[in-house]
Amino acid sequence: MVKDYCLVASTKCPNMDSESIEKFFLSTFLKISIAGVLVILSADVFLYSEDTLSIVIDCSILLTCILSYLIRNKHQTAAVLILTAIILSAMLYQCLVVPVNTTTSLSILLVVGFIISVMLKGRFMLVTHGITAIAINIIFVLQFLNPDLRFSPKMNDIITVAITYSILYFLITYATAILKSQYDKINQHLRELNMELHEKANEIETQNEELTQTQDNLNELNRDLERKVAERTEKLIIKTEQLIQFSFTNAHHLRGPVARLLGLVAIRKLDPDPDNTFFFTKVEEQANEIDVVVKQINLDLWTSTEPELGFKRE
Repeated sequence: MVKDYCLVASTKCPNMDSESIEKFFLSTFLKISIAGVLVILSADVFLYSEDTLSIVIDCSILLTCILSYLIRNKHQTAAVLILTAIILSAMLYQCLVVPVNTTTSLSILLVVGFIISVMLKGRFMLVTHGITAIAINIIFVLQFLNPDLRFSPKMNDIITVAITYSILYFLITYATAILKSQYDKINQHLRELNMELHEKANEIETQNEELTQTQDNLNELNRDLERKVAERTEKLIIKTEQLIQFSFTNAHHLRGPVARLLGLVAIRKLDPDPDNTFFFTKVEEQANEIDVVVKQINLDLWTSTEPELGFKRE
């Protein structure tokens, strides 16, 4: 159960990886852009074949999208910078050469600002936004100063469009940057929680392994102790039986001399004039026989019990 828990905790969720999300977004956007530019290029070639400038711009943007798509995995930031720089340059050039397409070009630049807010961070994002915003305002300044570059003869239209696109660019890029920043914070928090959970799961798994090893060691010690107790008990039972049998057997060796001593004493009491020399000689013989038997019993007892019980004779 703990191993399954650790396995779940250590599994990484792709949705929690911000880099994977950004790569997925960039890859998807570039695929859609390539398909869209191909459609626009085909339309310009078949419907406006005389508009060489639009065809050249379409081709340059298409090649840029393809290049960015090819290097997106190894050089993600470079792919974004190349894509935004080429599109920004192409749209600015189109605004100045074909003023009537100013609003269309500026709409594309709003998309560029959105991409910058999603894909770039920190100084790169601020610098790129600054360059794009300045370039947009330069277009309106040039159109304001040069009537030939205006997309409308009315100054009010130019001012209105300038204010509208500047505000739109700020709103889109700022809102996107705030949302992306909050997403990155939440994602980082989730990743930290996931790492903490993963560490705790590893700690629990380690403790479980230690407990399992300790339990195995205790079981092994218990089995060894039971085995030793059983062996010692069996030996004690055998020795006890041997001692009982030994005592029973040797008691018969003692009974003979003792019985004879008792017989001699009885005869001594019955004989009014006993032969004391004979009597004491026989008593001495029986006493010596008893002494020999007792010494042999003692020797046999020590011999049989010393190895098992750890006794040593002095």
